[in-house]
Amino acid sequence: MNTILRRSVLAVTASATLGGAFAVATTPATAAGNPHPDKVAEASSWLQEELLTLQPGTTDGGVYTDKPGYHNTRAANDPTDYSILDEKDQGGPSDKAAAYDWTFSEATNIAEYSSRLLASGKDSNDPRLDGWREFFGQADNDTDVEGWDFRTDEAATSDPSHLWHIHLSEDRDKVTSFENKKALLSVLRGETVDQWRLNK
Repeated sequence: MNTILRRSVLAVTASATLGGAFAVATTPATAAGNPHPDKVAEASSWLQEELLTLQPGTTDGGVYTDKPGYHNTRAANDPTDYSILDEKDQGGPSDKAAAYDWTFSEATNIAEYSSRLLASGKDSNDPRLDGWREFFGQADNDTDVEGWDFRTDEAATSDPSHLWHIHLSEDRDKVTSFENKKALLSVLRGETVDQWRLNK
């Protein structure tokens, strides 16, 4: 099945899975197009720009969205939401979102980056993603979404939209940290832990 047809099938599947609410939204080309700058930290906008530079042809899928979870602010989430319960999510600004969507086109390789995130998460000797909660993406050519919960060191998964976009949730106490985002970028670039430490 070719990629375009496979995507169409997956979109229909996702629509059914999510009660027909699924839609592939258009996104701004850069983080500068963020419609909610008051809810996005400067370091978060910087990261979105760096992701677009890292892989030309990708788009900024957004940081803030008014829905439960890390895409929303801590203050706007329900007190029982999983994204605000842990100690690492009690710190940082209460009015900033802590999640990132990075959208891939037909011509870009989501599996390369997802595989690097997955390998780093599984490596107990790699501390670079210790300031991150989770990621979802596509690490191979099947129709299953791969992911990892960096806090619990367990495999994770999500809905089929993550077959063509990578979702990253950051510990809320690291939202304003450029260093935490540089550690993520080191993983995405395919650097070793030693290379990252030398460049810190």
